[in-house]
Amino acid sequence: MGEESAKEVEKESDQLLSAMGNWGAWQRKKILLIGVFCIPTCWHILIMTFMNAKVDSWCARPPSLGNMSVSKWKEISGQMNDTCVVLDADWDYWEDSYPIDKDLSNIACEKWEFDKSQFSSTITSEFGLVCGEEYLKSMAQTIYFVGMICGVFTFGVLADFIGRKRVLIFLLMGISLTGCVTSIMPTFQWFIFGRFLNAFVAIGIFETEFTFAVELVGGKWTTIIGIGIGFFWVLGWLTLGAMAFILRDWRDLMFYSSLPSFLALLLIWTITESPRWLLSNGRLEEAEVIVKKAAEENGLKLPHDWHLKSVKKENVEKTTIFDLFKTKNMRIKTGILYLNWFANALSYFGLTMNIGDLGGDVYVNFTISGFLEIPAYAAAILFLLYCGRRFPYSGSMILCGVSLLCIMIIPRGVFTNDWPAMALALFGKMCITFSWAVLFLYSAELFPTQIRASGIGSASFLGRIGGMIAPWIGSLGSYHPYVPVLVFGFIALVAGVSALWLPETQGRTLPYTIQESELLRIPSLFKSSKKETNRDSKS
Repeated sequence: MGEESAKEVEKESDQLLSAMGNWGAWQRKKILLIGVFCIPTCWHILIMTFMNAKVDSWCARPPSLGNMSVSKWKEISGQMNDTCVVLDADWDYWEDSYPIDKDLSNIACEKWEFDKSQFSSTITSEFGLVCGEEYLKSMAQTIYFVGMICGVFTFGVLADFIGRKRVLIFLLMGISLTGCVTSIMPTFQWFIFGRFLNAFVAIGIFETEFTFAVELVGGKWTTIIGIGIGFFWVLGWLTLGAMAFILRDWRDLMFYSSLPSFLALLLIWTITESPRWLLSNGRLEEAEVIVKKAAEENGLKLPHDWHLKSVKKENVEKTTIFDLFKTKNMRIKTGILYLNWFANALSYFGLTMNIGDLGGDVYVNFTISGFLEIPAYAAAILFLLYCGRRFPYSGSMILCGVSLLCIMIIPRGVFTNDWPAMALALFGKMCITFSWAVLFLYSAELFPTQIRASGIGSASFLGRIGGMIAPWIGSLGSYHPYVPVLVFGFIALVAGVSALWLPETQGRTLPYTIQESELLRIPSLFKSSKKETNRDSKS
């Protein structure tokens, strides 16, 4: 498509924002309503940090020794080095005056006791996921991500076909229902089934909310809202830490964190469908009603004869996700995005879910990690407004990889709570937070409106595979606590370098069609692409 055609597309695409404005009271109300429901979504996705928390365990004391201290019991029963076995003695009749026969053989524990200083109940303590059953904790998290994989692509496609609003309300109701059901599951098998269903509906929410929000704004507000919606995620993160501190039982935490999303029923009357989605699907009359209302609330006056022009091309086949792979240009961009979604999810969830394994208190580490998301999002907004997308994104991924790889030079057990390793891990976590926030926006600007939700959904599909693998990589910490972060760091570094071949999108309006997306060419390495873009400083 030539330069003249590109200008024509740009002018045609701007008609929505020219009518209702890039930002105003109408957008503010809608995005606030959409964003609030990101909070309980965060709870469901990150809740396994506490439900699945690492707690000390040991072979249970017999009733007759119930008043004996745990340390004394471990000493006399041979559990100082291995809490999965106990000396084969008749402990029901043992007394302090009896000598300890160290020549006794060991037998496997039949029952366990758990440290309840931090949690009154976790899935580990309730379902006995210790010793030979420890792998089931990683399996539970893996199955959750399998549910995400099934859901993210399903609902991404549905959001493109039936609209953002209907899919979003259905998913929010679904997350409440499946969460409440999971909280009363009687066995571990039923628990992971409930979590699978919860993941199936949970993952589509943030992708749909994000797509919905960025389609309502324009100019610099695409950047501000595209990144700023992450602050709702941070609020969810911090409130989850507070709830987990108060509700130490996993069933209570699961149940009460599931209730608020039932309020999503109110969205039926309080939000409209995305006018950009309606326009891209040829539903001009519905889009016009919404745009006129938005313009009125934003204090803008439209001519009496104002109407939207169709952006659908005649005699053109319907666009599907497979169009992302028809040309070399789109294949390369899509492949790089897929790799980076995988790397971001792997490192982000790997660091988040295993943050307590690097030392320190799990509540403190989780809260600090949550607070570090605030400067990451704030920095992302500033960098993207003034430095574009390509180099800030790639740089943050490379920094994440380097900081995590540097952990290998920190000696274990030398410093209090291994604070240098924790500091580097948290810095890496802040970098990956920055990069993932940018990646959502970057992907939205590279995928066209016709298949934007499907494109982001398919990329997120690959991301959830990374999230699915993360707990298994985290379990490598049993060999050495630094092994997981080294794996996360290396993959982040590779993905960051590959992102240098993504085109700059700063200042461009969101593409409607695959043909418009083709206008974003693959750049030469380190060659500035600012000549191809407009400044993102227009309001």
